[in-house]
Amino acid sequence: MVRFFSFLLFFTTPVLAQPTQNLIILTTFSESALNPIVKQFKHQHPKSEIRVIARREESGLRLLQQDNHDIDIIISSSPTFFQPLINSQKLLPFSNAKIRKTRKQLSHNIFSFGHTGFGLLWNKNYLSKNNLAIPSRLKDLIKPDYYRHISISSPYRSDTTHLMIENILQQYGWVEGWRLLYQIGGNLASVETSTFSLSEAISRGLIGIGPVVDSYARTYKKQFSFVDFSYQPQSPLLPHYVAMVKNTHHSQFARDFVNLLLSQECQTKATIDEQLANSNGIDRDEFIKNTFSVESLDYNVIQQRSGLVKHLFEQTISSQLPQLNQVWQLLHSIESASSKLTKQQYTDFLHAKHLASTSPIGIDDLKNKIYHELPLFRDNPQVDSYRQQWRGKMAAQLEQAIALSQKIINGNPALQ
Repeated sequence: MVRFFSFLLFFTTPVLAQPTQNLIILTTFSESALNPIVKQFKHQHPKSEIRVIARREESGLRLLQQDNHDIDIIISSSPTFFQPLINSQKLLPFSNAKIRKTRKQLSHNIFSFGHTGFGLLWNKNYLSKNNLAIPSRLKDLIKPDYYRHISISSPYRSDTTHLMIENILQQYGWVEGWRLLYQIGGNLASVETSTFSLSEAISRGLIGIGPVVDSYARTYKKQFSFVDFSYQPQSPLLPHYVAMVKNTHHSQFARDFVNLLLSQECQTKATIDEQLANSNGIDRDEFIKNTFSVESLDYNVIQQRSGLVKHLFEQTISSQLPQLNQVWQLLHSIESASSKLTKQQYTDFLHAKHLASTSPIGIDDLKNKIYHELPLFRDNPQVDSYRQQWRGKMAAQLEQAIALSQKIINGNPALQ
């Protein structure tokens, strides 16, 4: 990326160091999500030239590793996106920004500018056609009725999905959290590449239900009367964060843009969706108090195991969907007739269920520092080795669970 024409290279260094009217924003959000604030800023600063680059976390970090990058501002809901930049001291201070003392900070260089919440988005026509009840919470999705009627976006590619996954792991604990995720995985029809593609699939009736953030829900509820959404009960509010990045050609508009994001006017627009919050006819503040958890996510834990959780989800859920579907369909059919099982068959059933819902990484393994702050990059040799190990171990567990389940079914006339 180069902001200046090649002939400027002949000028002196002070000329090159002059602030530019170009403003480049790197975000893990969709470009459309920033359109309103960009439009507002352009109205206030007509001479500014703004470019928004939307990237997932891994791709964004690779871009920022380039010495000649021209990124001025980073906007993301992922705290782990900023940590490598904190470690390498690549962020600029907010000394001149108009920041309220109550503003939540990740560091002295990173501030929040609003929140989002997540919940379940569904297609009412799809649910009606397939005689499915509207789920009230994420845990409902483990029920056999939802087999291949649900989808989720990949936490490796979606920062908000990663935080949803972490919410489950922190709420239920590592062991029970993955147990719940594998049971939900058994009902998944697909793992989508982004929250946008998941929302799009739901609106088109390709799938019935999926967890999304409220910003996408708002967009699709406005477009389609048959799409509905409810916040996940007692889930944490997810802050949006902004930081300014050191680069070669600083934009003269970077601080002004940050000041606008942190203004009270922008805060009103960048927080929990008021249309969705008021849908129940209650006070918005009361709605937030009753709906969202007072306790926030532990971001130190998230930072430490971000790479581990994302790689583990890919290798044990995304890459194992056919096997997860098969084993949980078998287990559900056996469970429906569990009273007719022999003692040995019931023991085998419990063992098969354990195999199908146990992570290759146990709670004791988390103490091993080799898993702490595991790199996101798949091409890292160490990461690639771990990914293959986890994928192989999970595949073996699922194969054994399938074999046990089929043995139970073949040996019990009541299940045939």
